[in-house]
Amino acid sequence: MSTSCMITDAYNNLVLSPENPTAALVFLHGLGDTGHGWSDAMEVLSKKLPHVKFVLPTASSMPVTLNMGMQMPAWYDIKSLGRVDGGNADGIDTSRDRIMTIIEKEVAEGIPSSRIVLGGFSQGAALSMFSGYQTKIVLGGILAMSGYLPRYDSFQLTPDTANVPLLMCHGEQDPVVRFDYGKMSKVKLETAGVKNVEFYSYPDMEHSACMEELDDVTKWLQRVIPETQN
Repeated sequence: MSTSCMITDAYNNLVLSPENPTAALVFLHGLGDTGHGWSDAMEVLSKKLPHVKFVLPTASSMPVTLNMGMQMPAWYDIKSLGRVDGGNADGIDTSRDRIMTIIEKEVAEGIPSSRIVLGGFSQGAALSMFSGYQTKIVLGGILAMSGYLPRYDSFQLTPDTANVPLLMCHGEQDPVVRFDYGKMSKVKLETAGVKNVEFYSYPDMEHSACMEELDDVTKWLQRVIPETQN
């Protein structure tokens, strides 16, 4: 078995990869965080996914309206947490283009898009769903941890992506991205035509992750991007 080591690539993405990966997870952090904030969790996942390359980008810094205009790493601006989509998500298109460029680079280096999962936590989960189901690139899966669907009312599914599996995980005690926002986003996506959605809830979890959730994520990844390709 080849071993993984954490490096920072030329594009300032944190990368954890075996010598010859056959699948990839591009994982996006939440508001105000960095890729490093999820490096330990990805190392935990990598123990049971030795064939997977983990790519953890860090968002550019921008003023965030929700936090009184403070500069922080953000995939897009958030106006309010008082509605399901957080406002008009200024900057999300630029972030989507950046993430899709990362995915295109992995494809160019030999990992098929059907073996690439796009996922994230909170705002990163939101960007993952927004990007992964409104693109011509058909991915292996979308992972949304404590997330919601941004630009909720204007979402339009790209038909080719309808069968891309989605795993949504959400804490029932989440005080930041309310649990019902996650459920509403699930219904919206299914109504739009997403066909393969799994939703796992965690009764005692707030706006965070837990080992039970990481175990569920690992098992799902083992199914959608298995070590042995069919």
